[in-house]
Amino acid sequence: MKPLASILAVGSLLILAPTGVAQTERTQLNADTHGKVSKPADDDEEDETPTPDAKDELPASDCRKSNAPLTLTIDRKTVSIEEGRLLAKMDGPICALTVQIVRKDGAVTDLSFPYTGPEQELRWVPVPREEIAKVEIRITAKDHAYKAVWLIPWQVSIEHKEVKFDTNKAVIRDSEVASLKDSLTKIKKVLHDAEGKGLGTITLFIAGHTDTRGSAEHNMNLSRARAESIANWFVKEGLCLPIAYEGFGETALKKLTADEVDEPENRRVDYILAVEPPTVRKGAAPAWKMMSKGCPSPT
Repeated sequence: MKPLASILAVGSLLILAPTGVAQTERTQLNADTHGKVSKPADDDEEDETPTPDAKDELPASDCRKSNAPLTLTIDRKTVSIEEGRLLAKMDGPICALTVQIVRKDGAVTDLSFPYTGPEQELRWVPVPREEIAKVEIRITAKDHAYKAVWLIPWQVSIEHKEVKFDTNKAVIRDSEVASLKDSLTKIKKVLHDAEGKGLGTITLFIAGHTDTRGSAEHNMNLSRARAESIANWFVKEGLCLPIAYEGFGETALKKLTADEVDEPENRRVDYILAVEPPTVRKGAAPAWKMMSKGCPSPT
C-alpha cells in the first residue's frame, strides 16, 4: 500500500437554529457563481436591516409544495470546508436554499442554490479555512420562517512529547507518564481558554499512527491499540470531556517513505481538540471510537 500524507481537516460545530423569521435580506445568486462578496461596513455605518413585510414575501411559484414542517440537517461526515462541499437533508415548503460564508474580516459571501431534492450536495468555491468565521446553511419558507445550521471551524492540535511504546506493544510504561501529564496540562489550558466562546461540546480525539514496517493490517491494529491506551489514561486521570480514539496505521504518514521504512516521525499519536470529528486522512471519515462521553452533570 502506498502511504498517504497526513491531512488534518478542521472540525465544524453544527448548531440548529430554531424556526423563526428571517431578519436580514440575502442576495440571491446562482450556485455556479462565485457569490457576491460584501465588504465589511465601517464602524460608523448603521446596519440598515429591513424587516420583512407582505411585499417581501417569496413568490409561491418558487416554493416547494409540502405540508411537512421545515427541517434541515447536515451530514457532518460529508462536510469539507477545504473543498467547499457538504450534504444537506431538508423537508418542508422550501422557497430558498442559501449558503452564507462570513469571513473573519467581516466580508460576506452569499450563495443561492435551486432546490433539487430532499438530499442535496452543496458545493461552492472554497475559501481558505483560516479566513472563515462561520458558514450558515439556511432554508426559508414563503412567510420567511426558516431553519439554519452554522458550521464554525474550531480545532486545536496539542503539541506534546510522544509516548514511547515497546515494540509491538500498547502498554504505557511508567517512564512515559510524565509526558502524558505534561500533555494533560496543555489540554486543560486550551479548554480553559475556550470557555465562554460558545463553541459547543469539545471532544479530545486521539489518532494513532505507525511507520511502514510490517503489514498494513498489523499497523492499523497496533496504532488503534496505542491510541486506546492513551485515551484510557486520560479518562482515568479524570479529564472531563468526551474522548474518542482511532488508529490510522500507515495511511496518514507525517513523512512520506517507501514500505518497510523505520521512520520515527511516523510513529506518533495526535491529540486533537475539536467540536466535530476531524478528518485525519483525506477522503475518509474516521470511525472514531468513544472512550468517554465526559463527566456526568451534577444533579
